[in-house]
Amino acid sequence: MTYIESIRVANKEMLDYFNDSFLNALEDIQDLKTQAFEIDIKIDELEKTKDLYAFKSSSKKSVFSPSANDGIDNERGRIIDTQIQDLLGIKETLGLKIRSTERSLESLKKKLQVLSDAETAIKEIFHNYPAHTAEVTNKEDDFEFIELDPTVDPVAHGYNILMQTAFDNTYVSTMLDKDIKVGIDNLTHKLEMLSYLLGTDVARAKLTLQEIILASTKISGNVTDICDHINCHVDSTKPIWSCLDEFIMEQRELHPECLIDADVTCASYETSLHPVFTINMIKLLTIFFDNIFKHAQANSVSLKIEIANDNVAVSIKDNGIGIPRDYLTKSPWYSSLHKAHEIIYLLSGSLQISGDRQTGTQITFHFPVKG
Repeated sequence: MTYIESIRVANKEMLDYFNDSFLNALEDIQDLKTQAFEIDIKIDELEKTKDLYAFKSSSKKSVFSPSANDGIDNERGRIIDTQIQDLLGIKETLGLKIRSTERSLESLKKKLQVLSDAETAIKEIFHNYPAHTAEVTNKEDDFEFIELDPTVDPVAHGYNILMQTAFDNTYVSTMLDKDIKVGIDNLTHKLEMLSYLLGTDVARAKLTLQEIILASTKISGNVTDICDHINCHVDSTKPIWSCLDEFIMEQRELHPECLIDADVTCASYETSLHPVFTINMIKLLTIFFDNIFKHAQANSVSLKIEIANDNVAVSIKDNGIGIPRDYLTKSPWYSSLHKAHEIIYLLSGSLQISGDRQTGTQITFHFPVKG
C-alpha cells in the first residue's frame, strides 16, 4: 500500500468517526430538548396546581368565617414555588448543555468539512496520477519485516511520526471531550436532579444516586484509560529493572491464562535510564504484549531482556497464530506495529518480526541507551 493510499484509508476512517460523533451529538441535543420540554410540562402542571390552591384560599375568605385551611394552602403554595424554582434551575442547566453541545456540533461540522475536502482532493490525486498510486504488493513468501537502517528515507519516517503524533493528540482530546467532559456534564445534571428529587420523590432520588455512583466510576475508569494511553503510569524515576518487574507482574495479573516466562538481565540493578528510554521501553513492550493478547491467541510467552551500559536488547516469542505477512500494508498507518517501528527509528534502533502459524511470532529489537 502506498503512502497516498494509507492517507486515503486513514482519512476515510477519521471521516466516519467524526460523522458518527456528529450524529451522536445531534441525538444528545434532541434528548436534552426532550428533557427541557418535559420540565416545561411539569412546571405548567405545578403552576396550575398553585393557582388552584390560591383560588381555594381566596374563595373561602370571609370576615365572618375565616377558613382554617388558609395556612395549609399557603404552605402548599410555598412548596410548589420551591419545586418550580428547582425545575427552572434544571431547565437553565439543560439550556447551557444544549448550547454547549451545539457549539461542539459546529466544531464537528468544521472537522467534517475539512475531511470531506481532503477526501475530494485524494480522489482527484488518484484520478490524475494513477501510476503513482497503484498498489504495491509484496510477493515474498516468508513473513519477515526488518528495520535495517534508521537513516533510510528519513522524510517518510518524519511524516509518519508527525501523523501518528497528530492522531494521538486528536484521539486523547476526543476522549477527554467525549468521555470526561460529557460525563461530568451529565453528572452535574444528575446531581441537580437529585437535589430536586430529595424533596419530592425519595425513591427516585435513591435510583438517581446509584446512577451518579456508576457514572463517577465510569469517569474514573475513562481517566485511567487516558493515562494508560499516554503512559502516565510509568514512573521513569525508578531503576529500569523495577519498572520492568512491575510491567511483567501487571501482565501476569491481567492475563493469568497465559504463561509468561521472563528473563531480565541488567548490568546493574540500580541502573536508571533517561526517562525517554524508560518510557518508550515500556511503551514498546505494551504494544507487543497487547498485540499478543488481542490477536495471537497465545498461551505461552517468553520474554528476554538484556540491559547493558550502552544498549538494550529485547526478544519476545509467543506460541500463537502469528501475524499476517501483509500486516504492515493492510493495517492502518496509526496501528500499534507501525507506531513501534517509528519509536524504534527515533531511538536509532532496529526491529525484526518473523514467524508463522506453526511457530508463532518472534520479535526482537534493540537500541543504544544513555544513562
